[in-house]
Amino acid sequence: MSSYKKSVLGVLGAAAFMLAAGPAMADYPDKPIQVIVPYSAGGDSDLTTRIWADAVEKEIGSPIVVVNRPGGSGVVGTAFVANAKKDGYTLVNAGLGNVQVVPNFSQTPYDFDSFEPIVKMTAVPLAVVVSTESPYETFDDFVAAAKEKSLTMGSFGAASSGTILGNIIAEQMGYEPKYVHADNTAESVAAVVGGHLDSAVSFPPGFDSHLKSGKVRVLAINERMPHHDESIPLFSDYDIEGSFEGWSGIFAPKGVPDEVVETLVQATEKVMQDPKVIAAFENVGAIVDFRHGDEWVEEMQVTYDAMQELAQQKGN
Repeated sequence: MSSYKKSVLGVLGAAAFMLAAGPAMADYPDKPIQVIVPYSAGGDSDLTTRIWADAVEKEIGSPIVVVNRPGGSGVVGTAFVANAKKDGYTLVNAGLGNVQVVPNFSQTPYDFDSFEPIVKMTAVPLAVVVSTESPYETFDDFVAAAKEKSLTMGSFGAASSGTILGNIIAEQMGYEPKYVHADNTAESVAAVVGGHLDSAVSFPPGFDSHLKSGKVRVLAINERMPHHDESIPLFSDYDIEGSFEGWSGIFAPKGVPDEVVETLVQATEKVMQDPKVIAAFENVGAIVDFRHGDEWVEEMQVTYDAMQELAQQKGN
């Protein structure tokens, strides 16, 4: 066989191998990345995602554009990403609500298995808050009043994590709140501050600025953050059982290349050690809780399954 023929056959063989293996992925990323926040601007999901995006884009050398796509307790934006191209350029802010609670308590075009979990950024404890002008000085005061009459409670969607967790708390304490739903925690708390609602369930990014300015009172919280006064009661102080914690992370559509996950995990791990980034998260009321990998995914699956069981008990 001539050397020319051998050369041609060699090239054809290499081409056939590459086609069988699928298209090669260029170095990731080589263009801007879009991260969908499935809630309106100003809430905890939005704030934490923007801090993450600002820090990580400096590490990877490509812009990360945060886009708010609210609706349906997070379903609209989350479903958009579930059906997006699996190339790592469309991601979603994931949390307890949109990927663990809502798919079990309402009909959604996606479930937990529709995504590739990449990283967990932060954790946030749920709290019940009232205005400092409220007559309810303590959680006991609030519960006693709520048993006597219907008190309004701000949340962020009928099937949101705030409402589901708020109901678990209410059932254990023996009251039934009248929910008024907003697009995010910030809007709910603003309504409390304005005197339009009796209370709200919220995460610190939604109420911390009002707490610092003396406009809200925290009646009870899942876990105090470092900057919170030690006098703030915990839900466990009232023998309320369960963990009432939200979290913020980044997911991709199921089936993205491993390179996408590895690149974003490595960049996130690095920025999460930066004191300025840690301070930025803490400033909006979030605790850095960097997680990734199989163990984290398995833990999320356990929570997802528990929510599924709870939904079945409720007849959903």
